[in-house]
Amino acid sequence: LAAALTVRSEQPAGPSDAELEETLARVPDIAAVHPGAEMAALVPGQTGTITLRGLGTARQPYPSAVVEGRAVDGPDEAVAGQGLLDLLGVRVGDWVRMTVGGRPQILHLVGRTIEPESGGRVITTTLDALRERDPQLRPAFHALELREGADPRAVSGALATAAGATLEIRETPNPADRLEPARGVIGALIAVLALIGLIELLTLIGTGVRDRGRDLLALKAIGLTPRQIGAMIVTAAGLTALVAALVGTTVGVLSGSWLVDTQGASSGIGAGIVQLPPLPVLLTVIVGAVLGAVAAAALPATRTARRRLADSLSETL
Repeated sequence: LAAALTVRSEQPAGPSDAELEETLARVPDIAAVHPGAEMAALVPGQTGTITLRGLGTARQPYPSAVVEGRAVDGPDEAVAGQGLLDLLGVRVGDWVRMTVGGRPQILHLVGRTIEPESGGRVITTTLDALRERDPQLRPAFHALELREGADPRAVSGALATAAGATLEIRETPNPADRLEPARGVIGALIAVLALIGLIELLTLIGTGVRDRGRDLLALKAIGLTPRQIGAMIVTAAGLTALVAALVGTTVGVLSGSWLVDTQGASSGIGAGIVQLPPLPVLLTVIVGAVLGAVAAAALPATRTARRRLADSLSETL
């Protein structure tokens, strides 16, 4: 999210737009101020409305998260969410005609953005483009970009001090916060899958030791020490876990990306929201799986290696 704060004037007879923007620009941690307005628009062939948003100016457009095409950089240009593209059956590069307050508005779609609001049925252009249709249009709010590392709460306090009680200051909600309830479920699912994998590994080790009783007997007969036999069993478990972790991680990354993009496209947000875990994280998962397998195999390997030759011979026969 480019804008961390949204500011609205609580008093109709408050400061003018120029005075308000000057006040906002004086706060040290504010990097950019983008005036904006939202309104409902009608499109041909549809009974419902879409959201038409004017944000930023032609000189300083709002830096939307563009995942296809490019950002707004000229007159009558706009970016839209996947939901709007699906609703109208258009693609990036097409022109879209809509009606706002009985007046036509024609925009050129130059990019697709990540748009979690209104099912992705949002088209965003500059405020200057909307003023071509309605020269009297005033900003309904201002989106504030903060400098890197700035605390939104601290900036909100500074704004409240600078502007008094004339402004309504809100932090821009992050759509990713909606996933917080699912994190616990995902964590529990990972723990259950890890437990299942551990049980399967222990079963594999026990079955392998039992089925290879004759091999272990032969290894002892030719002079292998208990430590060497135990190391062989642990190595086999570690290699099995390594192959499983490599295959599982690769398949998980590919299928996970596809699933998230498919869900995003079907919900209107659009494909392109996948962020793969960093390579060090994936390597840590693989190394952790191998180390866990080695630790789980250490005790069965030690017990098997210490068994007497007579016990192994009686079980094998």
